[in-house]
Amino acid sequence: MPATIQQPGQHEPLDNTMGAMLLGIIVSAILYGITLVQALYYYNRYRTDAWYMKSLVAATIVLDTLHMGFVIHTIYFYLITKYYDNEQLNFMIWSVLAEAIPTGVTGALVQTFYTIRVWRLSKRNYVLATLIMLFVLGQTGCGVAWVIISLQLSTYEQLLGISGLTLSINALSTAADVIIAASLCYLLARSRTGFKHSDTMINNLILFGVNTGLSTSLCATASLIALIASRNTLLYAPFYFCIGRLYSNSLLATLNGRHHIRAKVDDTDHMMISLSEASREGTNSSSKNQRAQNIAIRIDTAQEFLTDNKVAIGERSGEL
Repeated sequence: MPATIQQPGQHEPLDNTMGAMLLGIIVSAILYGITLVQALYYYNRYRTDAWYMKSLVAATIVLDTLHMGFVIHTIYFYLITKYYDNEQLNFMIWSVLAEAIPTGVTGALVQTFYTIRVWRLSKRNYVLATLIMLFVLGQTGCGVAWVIISLQLSTYEQLLGISGLTLSINALSTAADVIIAASLCYLLARSRTGFKHSDTMINNLILFGVNTGLSTSLCATASLIALIASRNTLLYAPFYFCIGRLYSNSLLATLNGRHHIRAKVDDTDHMMISLSEASREGTNSSSKNQRAQNIAIRIDTAQEFLTDNKVAIGERSGEL
């Protein structure tokens, strides 16, 4: 946090306070641009998606835009409006606290979306889904409490008094992301059948599962470490400012990746159909017929598995 000024006219270094905040805003703005591009692609590519999926994407865009407005106002206030007033660096502007609201809401929405995804892939495992939602609700509750308490404070020094609450938010967020990613990877890996092409598709889905929580988990962990290691600075701000954007990009990447996965499934189906027809063109000998029958059985099994996965990909909308 900004250090208290000891003598009139004495300038404190801003590298680990306003400098860190400025860098975080720049990176967040880049991620915001990527979010807009992905959203444009989504609305052009998936026009037939359910209304609630489109509404979820729209909500994340609105929240991201609101967050960018808050952080831009914050940095403009400190580095432009109050540039000559060093004493103001010790006081918190309302927008630096308000930006936690859209970040928290975005994280809760996206994590709830992934929780529903885990619930469906696990054949409605209520225990697992409830466990994840407890972390999500705990994070949301701590976030609401943090905003309410912090709005009653005036200086960054006073904000140190609720650092335990800040640590709890980051810890709960990281735990939820890790459990979601681990659950998706386990559920998908358990679906392997031994068929090369279907297993390749599942491996691709596992990569999506890992990417679901990897970026947000790493960012939340980095913010947690920075907050613990350097409590009197704003070194955690660059990571915290980017968490909301990473949630939005993770969601949109998952939704936009469905077409790529479907294309691979269709290619595999075409190969299976060709192989099935070739098996029927064998000789009339009993041994060859038996081999063709065995091949056909394996083909039908693979087709059934692939059909189920296409249903999971298509009908569950944003699940995969």
